[in-house]
Amino acid sequence: MKPRAGFLSPYRILDLTDELGFLCGKVLGDLGADVIKIEKPGGDPARKIGPFFRNQSDPEKSLYWFGFNNNKRGITLNLESARGRELFARLVARADFLIESFIPGYLDRLDLGYAALSRINPRLVHTSITPFGQSGPYSRFRASDIEIMAMSGCMSLTGDPERAPLRITFPQSYQWTASYASVGTLVAHLHRQRTGEGQQVDVSAQACMLWAFSHAHTFWDLNRHLEKRAGSFMTGRSITGAKMRVFWPCKDGYLNFIIYGGEAGRKTNQALVEWMDSRGMAPEFLKKKEWKSFNIA
Repeated sequence: MKPRAGFLSPYRILDLTDELGFLCGKVLGDLGADVIKIEKPGGDPARKIGPFFRNQSDPEKSLYWFGFNNNKRGITLNLESARGRELFARLVARADFLIESFIPGYLDRLDLGYAALSRINPRLVHTSITPFGQSGPYSRFRASDIEIMAMSGCMSLTGDPERAPLRITFPQSYQWTASYASVGTLVAHLHRQRTGEGQQVDVSAQACMLWAFSHAHTFWDLNRHLEKRAGSFMTGRSITGAKMRVFWPCKDGYLNFIIYGGEAGRKTNQALVEWMDSRGMAPEFLKKKEWKSFNIA
């Protein structure tokens, strides 16, 4: 196999994740790691998630699957069998990382938990990605994206104030969680480089999603202001209470555009005004605005 470019190119990762952790393996693979995606007999259920190539519902044509696993090698392994566990232990002995998203206790029941695997490979970094972490009152609970979004509090700020909380259409909690898992894995890798010790990384999706609306916590801590759902407006971006519209009604639907201040909005705001001007829709005050120095306080 031709070595990959990237600072993780000397390292091998065993990927036993589901949708909650797919992006973690992809990120580490993009950094050069040799990622081996391990599927159970019959294939990963995520292969049945659309959209599909040319709209052909086929486990070999899931664009969702391709998108998150296109930089990984793949094997099939039955961890429920003695032979499968034996082969997995041999893989662990030669691996540098293991990332998985099983409910806490499952791998321990198979004698493949971190305690057992660290005896096989003391340098192993074992990243466990779960909805609610390895311990605590909800640790054994299963959860999909909507439960994670609700239990983390994110849904409390999504939607119209006069209606019930909403879940974002795309399973965003999975990608947030997997991104944080990749960072935690790299921090554990740094510790291993310095000490030679492997360790287990405990990633809770609920805890990760708390940072998706961290401004709400900060506003409460600093001035006891409780953020609420604001419908078409974005909350938590102004210390004076100014609101930024996110959704704009148009003749044929809605447009999603956020007016940012400073460098963050310089190019996008200017580009929008130029486009409006080319169609005779830009008022003079927008054309005269110096967007590079525009700020929202």
